[in-house]
Amino acid sequence: MNPCWAVARQTVAESLRMRIAWVFLVLIGLIVFVLPFSITGDSSLTGAVQSFLQYGLSGTAILLSVLTIFMSRTLSEELVQKQILLLLTKPLPRWQFVLGKWLGLTILNAMFLAGAGLSIFLMVLYIIWTVPPINAADEQSLASEVLVARHSIRFTPPDFDKTAEREYERRLEEGAYRDVGELSRERFIQILKAKQQAQWRTVTPLGRRTFRFHNVLCDRSPGHRIQLRYYTEIANYAPDEIFRSIWDFGNRAQGTLLYRAETHHVVGRFHTIPAPARTVADDHTLTVNFYNQDSRLVPGHVRTANVIQFLESREVELLFVVGTFGGNLVRVLVILMLKLMFLAAVSLMFTTVLSFPVACMTSFAVYACAGGRKYILESLDFATDDRSTFIDAVRHVGSSLIDLDTQTFFTALQESMMHVIVFVFGTLHYVFPDFGYFDPVETFVSGRNVSLVWVLEAVRDLGLVQTLGALGLAMLFFHRREVAEISV
Repeated sequence: MNPCWAVARQTVAESLRMRIAWVFLVLIGLIVFVLPFSITGDSSLTGAVQSFLQYGLSGTAILLSVLTIFMSRTLSEELVQKQILLLLTKPLPRWQFVLGKWLGLTILNAMFLAGAGLSIFLMVLYIIWTVPPINAADEQSLASEVLVARHSIRFTPPDFDKTAEREYERRLEEGAYRDVGELSRERFIQILKAKQQAQWRTVTPLGRRTFRFHNVLCDRSPGHRIQLRYYTEIANYAPDEIFRSIWDFGNRAQGTLLYRAETHHVVGRFHTIPAPARTVADDHTLTVNFYNQDSRLVPGHVRTANVIQFLESREVELLFVVGTFGGNLVRVLVILMLKLMFLAAVSLMFTTVLSFPVACMTSFAVYACAGGRKYILESLDFATDDRSTFIDAVRHVGSSLIDLDTQTFFTALQESMMHVIVFVFGTLHYVFPDFGYFDPVETFVSGRNVSLVWVLEAVRDLGLVQTLGALGLAMLFFHRREVAEISV
C-alpha cells in the first residue's frame, strides 16, 4: 500500500499549493476567530456561546464541503494535462490511485476539521472569560444547559388501550352501540382511546397529573441535578401572561428525596425546572406530580381559571447529564468528518467520467439533494402508500392515447409525469444519504448528547455503505476509462 500513501501525500501537497484551499482556510478562520466579536445572541452569555457554536460549526461544515468538491480538481488536472500517463507507467493499480486520491482529500479534511474544532473549543473558553453573565441564572444556564451532554427521555403515558377496551365493553352492555352502523370494534376503541388521551392531557383548575419516567440512569449522588423540560397550551390565562403551577418530584413510598418547585412561568414558551437527582428512585424511576394552581386567588393578580394542555407533539421530557462538552464536540466532528468522506468519494466518482465543471456541478447537486432529501420527499408525498412505478406511469400515458379527447390526454400526461417525478426522486431514499438526519449541530448547541449510537449509525450508513459504494464506483469507472481521451 506504499504507492497508495504516496498518492495521498502528493494529493495533500497539491491541494495545499492551490490558492482556493487557502481562501477557504481564511474564511474558516474568519468564522471561528472573528464571529465571537460580532454576535451576542440574546445579549446573555448563554446566547453568545450558543450563537457562536451554531454559526461556527455550521459555517465550517459548509465551507469544508464546498472545498472537498473543489479539491477533486487535482484528479481532473492530471487527466487533462496527461500527467497521469506517467504515473500509470509505474506498477500502480488504478484502484490504488483512486484510493490514494480519496485518502489525500480525507487527510486534508481531517486536518482542517480538527484545527477548526480545537479553535472553536478555545474560543468558547475565551467567550466565557470575556463576556460577563447577566446574572447567576445566566451563568447556571450556560453550565447546565450548554456546556454539557444531556440525555433526554420522555415520560411513560398511561395505558389507554385497556381503559378504552373496558369503556367499550361497558357501553356495549348498556346498548350504546346497537344502531351505529358498520364501524368496527377496533374503530370504536380507537375513538375512545383518543378521547381519554385528550382528557388526560388537559388539566382543569386545581387538577393534578402524574408523570412517570423510567430508565433514568443518572448520577444520584448529592450535588447532582436533573432537569424537567415542558411546554403547555393554556386557555384563559391572566393578563400578565403568567401561569402558576407546582411540580412535586419524588415518591415517598419509594424512599426518595421529595422536592417541590413552585413555578411562575410565561405562557407559550418552553420551560426548564431543575431538581435534585436524589428524587430518582433506586430502580431508576422518577415520579413527578403536576398541580394546576392558576384558579387560586393570588394577591395583586387577577383571579383566573386556567386550563392547561400538554401536547403530544411537545412531550414533557427529563434531561440529565451523561457526558462532557469536549466529548460531545468530538462526536460532532466525527459525524461531520464522515459526511466529508462521502463527498470526497462522490466528487472523485464524477471526476473519473466527467470534465471538472460538470463533475463539480453534479457533486453540488448530490450535496443539495442529500441535505434536503427529507423536504423533497415530503413535498412529493413519497411517504404515502400510493406509490407509482415508472412502468405504471408509462402505461397510464399509453392508455390515454386511445382517447381522442385532447384535454383528457394532457390531463393524464400531467398526472403521469408527476408519478414519474415521484418515482425518480423516490430513489433518493436509497441512493443519497440523509444529511438532515446526520446533522448533530443543533443537538450539540442545545447541550444534548450526541450519542455513540448515533455516531455508529453514521459510520454504518455514511462510511461503510454510502462512502464505500461511491468509492467502489469511482474505482470501477476509472478502471474502464481510456485516460488518453479527454472528457467534454
